[in-house]
Amino acid sequence: MGIQSWILPIFSGLLLALSFPKFNFFWLAWAAMLPLFFALNKARSQSQAVWCGINFGGTFFVLNLFWLFTLWRFAGAWIILGWLALTIFQTLFFVLFCWAGYWLMKLQTRLFPLLAALIWVMIEWLRAFGPLGLTAGDVGYSQVSILSLIQIANLVSVYGVSFLVILFNAALFYFWLNRRNWHFLIVAILLVSMSVAYGNFVLNQKPPVTAKAIKIALLQTNVDQRDRMNPAKIQEIIALHEQLTLQVTAEQPAIIVWPETAIFTFALNDPQIFSRLQNLARQSHAWLVLGMPYSMGSKAYNSLAVISPDGRVAARYDKQRLVPFGEYLPLRPLLYPWLKKTGYFDEEFSCDQPPQPLKFGPFNLAAAICFESIFPDVMKARVKPETDFILLVTNDAWFADSSAIYFHLNAGIFRAIENRRYFVQAGNSGLTAIIDPYGRIVASLKPHTRQALVFELALY
Repeated sequence: MGIQSWILPIFSGLLLALSFPKFNFFWLAWAAMLPLFFALNKARSQSQAVWCGINFGGTFFVLNLFWLFTLWRFAGAWIILGWLALTIFQTLFFVLFCWAGYWLMKLQTRLFPLLAALIWVMIEWLRAFGPLGLTAGDVGYSQVSILSLIQIANLVSVYGVSFLVILFNAALFYFWLNRRNWHFLIVAILLVSMSVAYGNFVLNQKPPVTAKAIKIALLQTNVDQRDRMNPAKIQEIIALHEQLTLQVTAEQPAIIVWPETAIFTFALNDPQIFSRLQNLARQSHAWLVLGMPYSMGSKAYNSLAVISPDGRVAARYDKQRLVPFGEYLPLRPLLYPWLKKTGYFDEEFSCDQPPQPLKFGPFNLAAAICFESIFPDVMKARVKPETDFILLVTNDAWFADSSAIYFHLNAGIFRAIENRRYFVQAGNSGLTAIIDPYGRIVASLKPHTRQALVFELALY
């Protein structure tokens, strides 16, 4: 096995990782795959191609998923096992890409750039499926800084941006091998140029005259995660949210949003707490959209509940895409006997309720909780013609100031563009932001601060 099966793929993995937060050297993505392609071209066997994939994917995901270590204070050394397991699992997809790329090169087809880009997109699409599905590391997200380029996501989603980047890499590689292979490089340059031109055209259009405006308030209470999970702190945390809620009522928002699990108790099932929330809704004269667990029978849900200005429960949304090993244990019959001594998996959330839009009063929202926003297909299915805007509540306090919270917001930028809707993100510790239908962050709060964001959405 030649040294190129090690050094070149590792270099590719490093370059690609540097194109994502918090480094954000997005321009590196346009050439990051070249060392890997040269290594695959030199590979003499399938096993060498597999090692290329292991070294490339391993390097990339070791760095890209390093944010998992922010969970150390909650899970201790178990997080090492989780980090390694997820890195290995996700690396298998890149091994599959390298194996396919090896055979494409053996075929010596002139369509290599096109086929390589298509296979890459298929791999990204497959990575999002199953209990360990993840889109972190999808190449398209690295280009979030180039708003004019990523406007095509409205037509082809984030995967279309990934396609362009990989096509350019593959075309440049083929041209480097043989100067007569210039055709796909020209095609790639033209497609990128056309995408940027389309994006500039879209961004320079005057928005239509608005027929509807909604003033919304987002609370960023910045409660430490250990305090949030402490039952003795519940009354104090409710009082904090009440205080911020009453502060923003002077600006007369129609909707006031509390972040995911703002109250870490079954508030709707507790008469005392529920009565307190009803009184707050009446005082604020606003619709309160509250993140909280919800209990139904023997099952618990990570939910959003809406309390009307007259104190009624007007709507509820239960999270559908749960975080594996965080909110539920995948393959429970198989894994629980091995993990029950940890004490982490005795209870879990359920997701057996059909996804419902948040319809209340004159408003119709596409709701999401936590990492549901990182899945393009999930959000696309929820946005209907009558949807006013997308609302995401999250609690990224788990991840401190790691790259995870910035990737999460970048995913929201793409969801806004893909669906041409405002994307409203309310986070306990941040990032709290309003993103317009073209991916522009029009209002935001600094992370890890305690304050509220009030903004009027001019819907169109």
